[in-house]
Amino acid sequence: MITRLAKAGLAAALSVTTLTTGAVLATGVAAAAPAAPRSASAQSPAAQSTSAQSTSAQHVTVSQNGNYPGGFFTTGNMSASWVSAGTADLTGPTHFTVDLPPGVTTDGAMFYSTPYDYTFTTTLSPDGRHLEAVLTGTRVVGKSEFMKLNLRTTPGVPIVGVITVTAGNPNDTDPTDHVSRYDLGSHSYLPATVQAAPTVSGLDTTTGPGTGGTAVTVSGSNLAHGMVLVGGVPAAGSCTDTACTVTTPGGSDSAPVAVVTPGGTATAPATFDYMA
Repeated sequence: MITRLAKAGLAAALSVTTLTTGAVLATGVAAAAPAAPRSASAQSPAAQSTSAQSTSAQHVTVSQNGNYPGGFFTTGNMSASWVSAGTADLTGPTHFTVDLPPGVTTDGAMFYSTPYDYTFTTTLSPDGRHLEAVLTGTRVVGKSEFMKLNLRTTPGVPIVGVITVTAGNPNDTDPTDHVSRYDLGSHSYLPATVQAAPTVSGLDTTTGPGTGGTAVTVSGSNLAHGMVLVGGVPAAGSCTDTACTVTTPGGSDSAPVAVVTPGGTATAPATFDYMA
């Protein structure tokens, strides 16, 4: 469910996403957030390569930029940006992740886009270093959007390490431009990488009630930064490189299970069967 409201003192409207337990509230503000003194304005390698023709009709590209913390500056902000860069409109759920190095945290993501033809949800890890977002809705060719994150650092911990932003969509079969990396230590973008294609070997549970809520572990390889779909619907949870632990959404009949990563989509050999 999405509730929209206007906040006194802000010229822009806010979009508020209702999240599951443990998720962080995400709001979107059209006005710019206060800037920290340190800025990385050059585009990441992924952003610079969006002009190349994709091998997938539906294609999303991701990049990042911001006023990153570093030196004397212990706070900052960044934007994770994406573009519907294929020859056809991007459809279905698009999954984004932001991973921060040790000593750097965020309290969530701000997102705003018009028209209001989408749902946008985020979840944040307890340590504030891993954020996942799911944008569901058709994004027309050329549509460019972003979410903004405020960044904080831990006193006494060196401001070094890599910030990684990823994107994945089940209808995007081109794995290029799905990963953006920025090195806080060298203050530079790292070369573009392509995540290896995922594989799914099995499910530890294949039945559950139609109301959802069944815990399922999906095993495989190259599952990092993944989103699990059960019957095409995102399942709440998280993924490591070898397993995804999720909770099934509500559904009916036999539902295919797939894991969508920046490297592609893999379907489980067994379906999940909803019991009446």
